[in-house]
Amino acid sequence: MKQDLTSQEFKIKGMICSRCLKVLNSELKEMAIEVVEIELGRILIRYNSAKIHESLIRKIINENEFEIIWNKESIQAEQTKRWVVNYLWGTSQEMNLSEYLVKKLNTNYNTLSRIFSKTFGKSIERYSILLKIERAKELIENDKLSFSEISYELGYQNPSGLSRLFKKETGMTLKEYKSLGESRRVPIDRI
Repeated sequence: MKQDLTSQEFKIKGMICSRCLKVLNSELKEMAIEVVEIELGRILIRYNSAKIHESLIRKIINENEFEIIWNKESIQAEQTKRWVVNYLWGTSQEMNLSEYLVKKLNTNYNTLSRIFSKTFGKSIERYSILLKIERAKELIENDKLSFSEISYELGYQNPSGLSRLFKKETGMTLKEYKSLGESRRVPIDRI
């Protein structure tokens, strides 16, 4: 009996971490949908269209708090968001963020900035500040680095720059946050 296999690619909003990949991969496989390729923001699947309808796939994606995106600008804004996260969590930050994004996305920074602001209602700079605060909280909670080392990790030459920003954004100093003894982090997919 011949199977009606359909391959389909989706661009996904909100897929910005490895956990997102695992969740979606697991949920789709559970429904007998073959995941051919999966990466942040994109998934290629194959399924028997006689047994599985596209509406089920959309439901799985939406129920896991992701969203399918269709237009080019939204796709580019999501890609920009993922590269900003990667920059803050995965690089030494020796290159400034705008240069990094231009290099990774091969697009003029002004264009990236305009599309990002239009899509998310905040600038790339504001988004990166909010992420830096969450990254600082994570590093403080891990209790492996000094405040000076955390500052350097986040691209500051001395702790005072990070300290001022942290106080402005959270209303408390780095030391006060550490003494709380509880996590007040915001998941990065909620920023």
